[in-house]
This record gives sequence, C-alpha cells and structure tokens, in this order.
Amino acid sequence: MRVQRRGDNEHDWELYHGEGRIGIEWYFQQSSSLPTSVMMYRLEPGAEEGQHHHLDDDPTSCSPNSSDEMYIVTRGEVVITAGSDRRVLRVGDAFYAPEGMRHGVRNESDAVAELVLVFGPRGPHPFPQTGVEAFDAEGER
Repeated sequence: MRVQRRGDNEHDWELYHGEGRIGIEWYFQQSSSLPTSVMMYRLEPGAEEGQHHHLDDDPTSCSPNSSDEMYIVTRGEVVITAGSDRRVLRVGDAFYAPEGMRHGVRNESDAVAELVLVFGPRGPHPFPQTGVEAFDAEGER
C-alpha cells in the first residue's frame, strides 16, 4: 500500500519569478505511473506563482514538455491570471489552463490559501461525457 503523509515531500520554492515562496507538497513524484502530477500549493499572503506556460519546443516555456494544468482551491482565495484576464477563485473553484496558455496564481488576501494542482500531457478522458454540460465563468454554456 502506498501512502504519502503531508510533509513527506514538501518543498519551499520561488516559481517563475513570482513574489515570495510557495510551499509545495508533490504527491508520489517518483512512484506514480499516472500520466499526471499532483501537488498541493500553500501560498502565504502576497505569494505568487508568476505567469508561465508549458509547450513543447517553445524556448520561453517553463518546462520541456507540453502539459495542461488544473488548479482547485481548497482553502482561502487566490487570483488566477491568464494573460491580462484576472479572476478571484474561492474554496471549491477551479481553473483549467490548456497547454501553451500563459497563467499564474497569486494570493492577494491576508489569509493563507491552498490549492491542489494537477498537470500532465493531453490525452483522451477515460470516461465519456454523459449529460454533463460545461459552463464558463459566467454560467454560460
């Protein structure tokens, strides 16, 4: 049985020229066969992950491989940026950044924020969509 306890793979990093440092817990980094990676971010007030993107063969990419990312807020609130667009996300809200999209996250509140970050290469979704329709941030289909 593989179990990872909080703090087992914890780091404190400055990311993509953002302000402050982000506490990062990387789950099963070396032992998972899943094509995705999962991290927990902890952002103190004022901390940010600078804007970045993930795209193969792009010299300005922060990683050598293309990947999509999804951020899910589990504590507090953060501001997500995608280019010049900014949105406040609160507990239970999520943001999806497809490969190549410039994006970043910042804690502009005065309380600690935590997020789960899932990222990896594109591929087919393992379950077909069944009657669930996607809505944008304004609730439009």
